[in-house]
Amino acid sequence: MEGLLLAEALARLAERLPAERLAWSFPDERTAVLPLRDGPALWLHAGGAEPRLELAPGTPPRAAPRTPFQRQLAARAAGDLVAVEQRALDRVAMLRFAASRGFVPEPPVTLVVELAGRHANLVLVGVDGRVLGVMRPVTADRNRYRELRPGVAYVPPPPYDKLDPRAAGPEELAARLAGRELREVRHVVDGVGPRLQAALERRLADAAGAAPRDRLEGELLAAAVAAVREMTAAPAAFLAAHAGERRADAPAGEAGDAPLRRRAAELVARRLALAERRLADAERAVAEAEVAARLRAEADLLLAAGGDWRLEGSRATLAGYDGAPVVLEVDPRHDAAGNARLRYDRARRREARASRARERLPELAADVARWRAEAGSLDAADAARLRSLVDELAAGEGSSARAGRRGGATVGVRFTDPHGFEVVVGRSARENDAVTFGVARSRDLWLHAQGYRGAHVVVRSGGRQVPFDTVLFAARLAAGFSEARGSSNVPVDYTERKNVWRPKGAPPGAVQYTQQRTVHVDPARDDAAAAGSAR
Repeated sequence: MEGLLLAEALARLAERLPAERLAWSFPDERTAVLPLRDGPALWLHAGGAEPRLELAPGTPPRAAPRTPFQRQLAARAAGDLVAVEQRALDRVAMLRFAASRGFVPEPPVTLVVELAGRHANLVLVGVDGRVLGVMRPVTADRNRYRELRPGVAYVPPPPYDKLDPRAAGPEELAARLAGRELREVRHVVDGVGPRLQAALERRLADAAGAAPRDRLEGELLAAAVAAVREMTAAPAAFLAAHAGERRADAPAGEAGDAPLRRRAAELVARRLALAERRLADAERAVAEAEVAARLRAEADLLLAAGGDWRLEGSRATLAGYDGAPVVLEVDPRHDAAGNARLRYDRARRREARASRARERLPELAADVARWRAEAGSLDAADAARLRSLVDELAAGEGSSARAGRRGGATVGVRFTDPHGFEVVVGRSARENDAVTFGVARSRDLWLHAQGYRGAHVVVRSGGRQVPFDTVLFAARLAAGFSEARGSSNVPVDYTERKNVWRPKGAPPGAVQYTQQRTVHVDPARDDAAAAGSAR
């Protein structure tokens, strides 16, 4: 939801304050609905294709809390809604609730509604400014600027320097926009996002024949200033008039939306299938904990037996703890202690995979629930929401990624390490994009020099465990194909490809990642072929 649209919605809400709240309702894991007595319901969508805050008439159906945070929200935000606030024209709203006098009195709280695309969140903050609960916790390893978890002080998203169109006069607007391209208005004027920018461009195309790359000068500058002021005064009406938004009273499934609806359904189905595969993979990894327990028990038995076993080929017969014979598959090249060590090593690897997967299960299950909810809501979605959903999902299927899938053999510089693993190195922003999102698979290893511009490097694992010396080999390439090539002891981050994503609207090659580890290496480039082989 864009800042100007959020400001308009909050202004409508402020007219009804203080408002007596009714019981919270939770249609899904990312949505909270607050019915107001004698008024509309306040819908908080902190997930899906278009996070938003909106007032809708009618009483929503009762739906019990689905998550621990929703239960906390229903219990702690139990007073009347008394104030709303927005940080400048940022996509952050603060809803202040009075203390409640119920069976268990609750002090005042603030619900912070963050509507920044895929990072949308709901945060419950106490009177001391500390986080009481959060819908999607954010830890320091995922965001170095701020944490969002219970007990820490709430820190809002970082500020940015844009012009507030509500406070700026025509002269100031003209001075800040003069000489810029029309498409750059959103980078100067606060509260304007891609949808309002598109509406502005259409408005000026219709009125002055302007194109997005036209410079704002002379008459076009004057027209742009007038259009921005018109948009600031009534952003929703401006959007509806100039961006082809569906009327509120139009049927959701009008015939003109059919191609857009089919495209959205196709893209959502792909994301749902991917989310379900990732969840299934994680569940299988968690199940490996049972295998690890069996391996440890067998290793313990081997150590207890010592050399007291009968070996026949690759099978060893030894006495169990109860005296009954136990037959185990072993490596005849090793004695009992050596086979025990092999089992302990296998158990540790499985336990590590199970632990990582167990941590991700809630996130993966929520992702599946999100895309199932998106699939179920498409029939009722309007054209604006469908368009936003298609834009969001299609961004992850860019041309460079598709090129990588079609011609993976030609993308990037290819090396083979001494263990036979293929290592792919990108040499440009677009090639990095193709390597990461076209060539790499979810369990492949992804590397990048920390804090430097440079190559995306992928180790194609084929589902195998990647040895640490292969990690070092690829890390030296990542350092050598970066701005740090002339340095020494370069930090290189590595993680699985599934932990890497492209932020919405980011240019090719710009990514964010999580769950990374770091190694320090000396760069390699020309000598890489000496360690492995280049193709």
